[in-house]
Amino acid sequence: MSAYRFSLATPSLGIGRAATGLESLVRFLVFGILLAMTLAVLAGVVSRYVFNDSFSWTEEFAIWCFTWLIFLGAALGVRQQRHVAGDFLPNDLPAWLVGVLGFTQNLILSLTLIMMLFGGYQLADMVGGTSASLQWPTAIKYAVIPISGVIALVFLLARNADNTGILIRNLAAIAIAGLIYVGLDQGLLGPLQGISPSLIMLVVFFIALGVGVPISFSLMFGVFLASSASFILPAPAVVQNMVTGSTKFILLAIPFFLSTGYLLNLGGLSTRLIDFATSLVGHLRGGLAHVNILNSLMVGGISGSSSADAASSTKILVPEMVKRGYSPAFSCAVTASSAILPNVVPPAIAMLVYASVANVSIARLFMAGIVPAIMAAGALMLVAYWISVRRQYQTATARAPMATIWHTFVRALPVLVITVGVLGGIRFGVITATEAGVVALLWTFVLGKLVFNAYDWKQFYRSFVECGTDAALVGFLIAASVPFAWILIAEQVPQEIVGWAGTAADSQFGLFIILLVVLAVAGMFLDLTPAMLIIAPLFLPMMTNAGVDPVQLGIVMIITLQLGGISPPVGLLVFITSQIAKVSPSAVFRAAVPFIAATMVIVLLLCLFPALTIGLWNLLE
Repeated sequence: MSAYRFSLATPSLGIGRAATGLESLVRFLVFGILLAMTLAVLAGVVSRYVFNDSFSWTEEFAIWCFTWLIFLGAALGVRQQRHVAGDFLPNDLPAWLVGVLGFTQNLILSLTLIMMLFGGYQLADMVGGTSASLQWPTAIKYAVIPISGVIALVFLLARNADNTGILIRNLAAIAIAGLIYVGLDQGLLGPLQGISPSLIMLVVFFIALGVGVPISFSLMFGVFLASSASFILPAPAVVQNMVTGSTKFILLAIPFFLSTGYLLNLGGLSTRLIDFATSLVGHLRGGLAHVNILNSLMVGGISGSSSADAASSTKILVPEMVKRGYSPAFSCAVTASSAILPNVVPPAIAMLVYASVANVSIARLFMAGIVPAIMAAGALMLVAYWISVRRQYQTATARAPMATIWHTFVRALPVLVITVGVLGGIRFGVITATEAGVVALLWTFVLGKLVFNAYDWKQFYRSFVECGTDAALVGFLIAASVPFAWILIAEQVPQEIVGWAGTAADSQFGLFIILLVVLAVAGMFLDLTPAMLIIAPLFLPMMTNAGVDPVQLGIVMIITLQLGGISPPVGLLVFITSQIAKVSPSAVFRAAVPFIAATMVIVLLLCLFPALTIGLWNLLE
């Protein structure tokens, strides 16, 4: 009997070991590609500003690297189950239903990966010629798509396959998905040809999302099935749309700013900002809550990642807040609410995404976020103070002496200069957002590794790989949303929305109210990036025709959608903080209500007074 058990376990062990080895290889590739991207863009900066010349190949090489990073990182995300998914299912489902849902998720993931794999293969086979600057065969750029598809399928096969039963279930899901793909190629969805592709796509998207499929794969699944039913967009065109929309040069700033935030925490540089914030506001009633908010404001100007800020602040500040008498739910609510600030204060990842969609000046967008970020931070601090007084949290203490403030400021200055350099360089046209990101990354690395020697090379490797994967998952979300939005636009959905909104509202503020309702609902179910990528193209023409500046619109959209991160049922920021602090998410959601209300007041002010967003740029012209 023992020998029989061993023979059953052998395939699972073999697949598991193979997947582990493959994961190590992909992690190494992600590290190498992100490093190559960084060095290429840095070489372009040095050549232009030091030698007054520029390499013609650096931009194209970096874009090719980002393409490979996105798809390899997406495969790694399948292995590590890091793709963002909705959490709509109750936790007390019967075991048999959990098994059915797991099989359904794997089936949809497998079918999506197979369609992406063959679509990418056909695209790589169809394209010809060589690149303009690199003089490499263009097919190399797209070859990563079928390669990553195969890798992701191997990872999916090995998912939780610690026994033969699960391995067989995973294998069955992939095999059935393959049969369905063959059926689709033979016209399986022929009866749906008369139905609107947008309707098919939206229905399929919400069904996939509802059963727990990650958002990016739900988007792609909807697009592929709608395309198979209507032939509105052939599979190679879907894949090409994904690549073209997600590899704009401006979006390369995302991995660089994310890496800056990772190294900021890894090198302990964030504690210098916390010490400075404590010296400024730590004496107030509810001092640590204010420190939490002010730290997010300052760190946000460097990392641009709300999720990273929520995780790091929860690890560092929440235990200390609980130790000093704050309730765990309130501590997490403050942390999650203040974590919206990194996507409002520049340089924010959300701003880079919006700029790529709306085709607006990233410099104007960065400047437009400064005043709203300060206003939002002030509103959150007022709420924290009010609650602290009511609950008698941490009484006021003596103000820190000027010597302490000056000392902590000097210690934090090497970090603060990153924000000043980024904003100043972009505002005055000295450097692009992508170049600013790589310079900020280099400066943070020099401080953390070479000056303070705060981490070893193994820690740097792990952190860089994690950051590369996170950047790839953001890029993959963008990639998946591009053909999704393309089909909606091709089906005239934006025009219909504009026509409905025009009849429902007869003023600019009325249109804003409709937009805010749509954004609030979308933010409850979708992550910031895909929600903005879907909604922005729909509302942008209508709002600009009504006289709304697209920069003002972008800031309003970003803040409102970011509130979804602290709203049920998805509430990613709440789940991050509650999971790390081991606090009930429902308690944190309740504690976050006053902070949501205060932030919405700020949003309404931004809608009513455009000068709060675009005024600073006009003042500095």
